[in-house]
Amino acid sequence: MRRLLLVVALLLTFMLSCASTESLIELPDVELERLGGDGTYAIAGPGEARALNLWATWCAPCRAELPAFDAVAARTDDVAIIGVNVGDSGNDAAELVDELGLSFDQVLDPNAAVQRALKITGMPATIFVDAAGEVLQVHNGELTEAELEQLLDELYR
Repeated sequence: MRRLLLVVALLLTFMLSCASTESLIELPDVELERLGGDGTYAIAGPGEARALNLWATWCAPCRAELPAFDAVAARTDDVAIIGVNVGDSGNDAAELVDELGLSFDQVLDPNAAVQRALKITGMPATIFVDAAGEVLQVHNGELTEAELEQLLDELYR
């Protein structure tokens, strides 16, 4: 019995050490230029609940999911959906946005400040942030329209 209790205690300790620390993740205090040069967007801090979708023009899964984000953004008022182009020139990003007919807000992160600060190694990635500026979750990989809607419901509604 004593051995079983020791094993359970060790297992609980291990599980707690592996628990999510996403609430400890902090966004970098940067202002990114809006695509089209229409001002800047502050990534960190309080303000609005937001989903920051990191993408690049060379990323095939990013290209595939961008229309889903655009569709969800068009019918979502309570969470700002923001595209964060990572590492491309403004012209390259604008060309893809025009090609796909995207209308949701886009910002440029030419130096990958957000990606580096959050230690994101692949794209696409989506960072869900509450109105207080706290990171709720980081999702790595492509999202469908239904998956994005489900995450928004789970995290914000």
